[in-house]
Amino acid sequence: MSDFDRSGIAARVRGLIGGQNGGDVGAIARRLHVDEVSLRMTIDELAPYPTFDALAAIVEYYGVDPNWLLTGEYDAATHREALITAAEKNRQALGRLLHLNTPAQSIRLVG
Repeated sequence: MSDFDRSGIAARVRGLIGGQNGGDVGAIARRLHVDEVSLRMTIDELAPYPTFDALAAIVEYYGVDPNWLLTGEYDAATHREALITAAEKNRQALGRLLHLNTPAQSIRLVG
């Protein structure tokens, strides 16, 4: 992570999570399914040390471009790939939750 602007990454993450859960970092970490210490290390204002798990959770939960998160520069290709990967993981998780023997992409929910 030393090749990246850790302060910039921390600022972008703080911008994404700011004001959520009443500023309760523990609650935000639980929502993201990451360790609170990992999230606190990632967003620290004085000496940030972004962790892989926190950054991966941020990308997945908020659907942001990983390139933007790391560099501050938007890249449509990496954003699209991250969204597709997240969508596939979500379809697989839904299939497991529903205990289906069929591929999750063949599910049609009617509301």
